[in-house]
Amino acid sequence: MTLFDIILKFFTGTIERPSPSDMVKREAITSDADAVVTIDLKRLNIPLSRSPKIWVPDIPDTNSMDGVFDLGNNNILISCDNPADQDILVSSLRVGDIAVYRTATIYAIHRIIKIAHDGQGKYFRFKGDNNAVADPDKIRVNQVFYVSVGTIY
Repeated sequence: MTLFDIILKFFTGTIERPSPSDMVKREAITSDADAVVTIDLKRLNIPLSRSPKIWVPDIPDTNSMDGVFDLGNNNILISCDNPADQDILVSSLRVGDIAVYRTATIYAIHRIIKIAHDGQGKYFRFKGDNNAVADPDKIRVNQVFYVSVGTIY
């Protein structure tokens, strides 16, 4: 049995799932001899007029995104002060991306599973990776506040 056969057997049955898009250019991530990592968020794959705001919140222990991040992980989120840039940021979202949205009662950080349009315009459907069902609400562009660009474990 070749190495390829072993690898193929190991990965048989895996499912391709939408993953987050590459918002940060690879060349924007550097490290030095002391292992200090720098991320230049001016060098995104989306054309913003100004650098985004960065928020690294404490992740609540809801278990909804277990397997991706959990309590104690550091999720790097970005948002824009400028409404035009925020529209560009939210417009760049794809199925598989992770974002923070707000409804009348909660903030949630979940993965986008669907992007569609209806009579009221564009909307997103979200789902926590560890949840059995999708979040119930259609989330409009103006309800998306932050976009995840990475998690540090």
